[in-house]
Order: sequence, then structure tokens, then C-alpha cells
Amino acid sequence: MAQSISAEHRFTTDELNPVEHHRALLTLTGHLGAILRADRKAASAVALTVRYADGSTTTRSRTLPEATAHTFLLTRTAYDLYATLSLQRARTSDLPLCAADEAPRQLTFDPDVDKLLAIEAVADRARNRYGVGAIKPASLAHTAR
Repeated sequence: MAQSISAEHRFTTDELNPVEHHRALLTLTGHLGAILRADRKAASAVALTVRYADGSTTTRSRTLPEATAHTFLLTRTAYDLYATLSLQRARTSDLPLCAADEAPRQLTFDPDVDKLLAIEAVADRARNRYGVGAIKPASLAHTAR
């Protein structure tokens, strides 16, 4: 039976800005990827639920072509799911994201992927030693509106 892990971002006010939605997804996928890597697991599917200001929700999910714990691939999938919603002026209150994690880790022979995974491993070690905010994507560095 597949297990899943999830993370959720609640906006302080109903959010219209797609840039803020993407920042939230980037934060969530970074968190889920770190959990998967720490547990030596990989996600085989990703599900995104959008909760609107009126309380209604829309959910999209996707089975990944290859199980992964790599944040970049989880983020790309989350962005693709978000794009399928075609949100136009929708006020979003929160974004729950879920990853099914019952999958073996697949070895890769792609040097570009190997390089990204090595960089991610170094970033994980830095976060473990110096705290979660030690290393993060540049788009998350700016927190003031």
C-alpha cells in the first residue's frame, strides 16, 4: 500500500498573484523533497489541491514517469499541475501538495541529473547543519511584499 506525505501552504489573505502561488509550490516541493531524501524514499505521484476563497477545492494529480525525490522534478510537476488549472483571477486561500512515496529509488546514468542530485545532497547537509533557511532558491529569498 502506497503511503503519502503532504505539506500545505496557507496564505495569510486570499491570494490572486500566480507568482506567490509558484513561490508557495516551490517551498512545498522543497520541503517534500527533503523529507523524501531524508527517508530514502521516492515519490511516484504528486497531487495538488487548490482551496479557493469560497471554500471550494480543485485537485489535480499526476503519476510521475519515474519515481523521484529530486526537488527540481517535483517542482516542475507541481507547476505543470498548477498550469492545468488555468486559474484566472481566482482567489486562493491555501495550496496542499501531496506526494505518494512508495517507490524504489531509481539509479541514473545521466551526468546532468547526477550533478543536480549531488548539489542537492550538499544543500541538504548544509540545511541539516545550519537550519532550513541556510540554502534556498533565490526566488524564496525575498519575503517582503
